[in-house]
Amino acid sequence: MTVRGRLAAGVLTGALAGSLALAVPASAAPVDTTGTVVRVVDGDTVIARIKGKKHPARIRITGLNAMELTDYRPGHRDGECHARQAARRMEELVLNKRVKITARDSGSESGERHRLRRSLEVKKEGKWIDPAAELMKEGLALWLPNKVEYLPNATYPVLAARAAREGRGLWDTDACGAGPSQNAVLRVTAKWRGDESVSIDNLGAKPVSLAKWWLRDSSYLGDRARGYEFPASAVVPAGGTIVLHVGKGKNGDGHYYWKPKKRKKDDRVLDKKNDRVFDNVTGTPEHMADGAYLFDPDGDLRAAHQYAPHACIQFP
Repeated sequence: MTVRGRLAAGVLTGALAGSLALAVPASAAPVDTTGTVVRVVDGDTVIARIKGKKHPARIRITGLNAMELTDYRPGHRDGECHARQAARRMEELVLNKRVKITARDSGSESGERHRLRRSLEVKKEGKWIDPAAELMKEGLALWLPNKVEYLPNATYPVLAARAAREGRGLWDTDACGAGPSQNAVLRVTAKWRGDESVSIDNLGAKPVSLAKWWLRDSSYLGDRARGYEFPASAVVPAGGTIVLHVGKGKNGDGHYYWKPKKRKKDDRVLDKKNDRVFDNVTGTPEHMADGAYLFDPDGDLRAAHQYAPHACIQFP
């Protein structure tokens, strides 16, 4: 049975109703071109032949983060729960189709692999649609904010909130199978100001072991794609709370510590003194925010806090 999320969705900002201004820095060159998608790598990455370019380019689609594959071969895909579904859906939408390719800044890239960070549009039934928005509506990806390519930041978290309310995709707490403590009601709350931490409350009458459960933000900064994996000792007492702190420390007495490794290059700038995981909330035009997402060992999303001001999710 699907467990529906108890959702707190704020009033939508005016930016949702209309396009945000393309406030491109003077040094940046915006991108507005077309191409043909020749391969879908996964739910958020494609390879396209871009008009006027000699070689195909790997494109990291702006604004969403699908679950991770471990085998990317078409027909043999494997990986986290929901990863294959996201890849298949993206294939249905864009593979071998002409797409519009846009960005605020032609220099926008993602990670060490130098993937171009771009937004796509594809024609469906005579209208141009946003394939990333389609995956967000269907709950097949998390919202991934970006400080430079920020245009989707006002709308995608709203789509995620709707998917959570409807229990779609990732927001179905037993989509990957009945997991441990399936009937437990947990609540996650991210603290992004100051010293970062995530509180996990157990609203039920039985303790819940979090052994091999994992917590991540939207971009999973950390040693592994899964973010932080809880040790066998992690138990949330009935009616109690444990806290995961970002930084160095010794686990004990309901407190756990997550010290992500620095990457050579990533989508965000890490604080030189204290690596941070959760993006701070900003206003117009960037609309930056983030979320904390708790998964069980089967890969089911069991609790989450998306703290975008105009589309807050406290799930379930």
